Amino acid sequence: MKLIYPDREYFCSYDAAIEKYLQKGITQYHLVRYDADTFFERVARYRTGKDLPSNRLPCTFLWLVEESEFIGEVSIRHGLNDALLRYGGHIGYWVRSTRWNSGVGTQMLAMALDYVRAHFDFERVLITCDDDNIGSARVIEKNGGILENKIENHFDDETVLTRRYWISL
Repeated sequence: MKLIYPDREYFCSYDAAIEKYLQKGITQYHLVRYDADTFFERVARYRTGKDLPSNRLPCTFLWLVEESEFIGEVSIRHGLNDALLRYGGHIGYWVRSTRWNSGVGTQMLAMALDYVRAHFDFERVLITCDDDNIGSARVIEKNGGILENKIENHFDDETVLTRRYWISL
């Protein structure tokens, strides 16, 4: 397995992973289907920070791939704003559903932390997850995450209890 910048070679596999999530009824903000050109233009904009909405920060996307298969995605925000301090943090990630509970998330986050150490000047990073996402909490804790607190976040008509972890680099 390797962590790479998004590559057209894996786009169909990436798109299929998103489709599986949507079929399972998982509809988080990052699970949007784009055509390849739109997707790669969006990735480039976020990486450079060019033409982003005022409430968004630059972000580097990385894909975990193995052979010809997309396994998961990591998003590394280049800083924090008030919203990311509450929900999202510096690093977000997701693993294709067929690879859940296989240790891939733990390995992918470890690789992402190595990337952050090499490319950013952060002393520590914030990573959040929903309180009921025990798998994600374990991934973060296995990578040295220290729970700072749990806070309520409000999205539309939904209240989500969020775990906030810090990992020292």
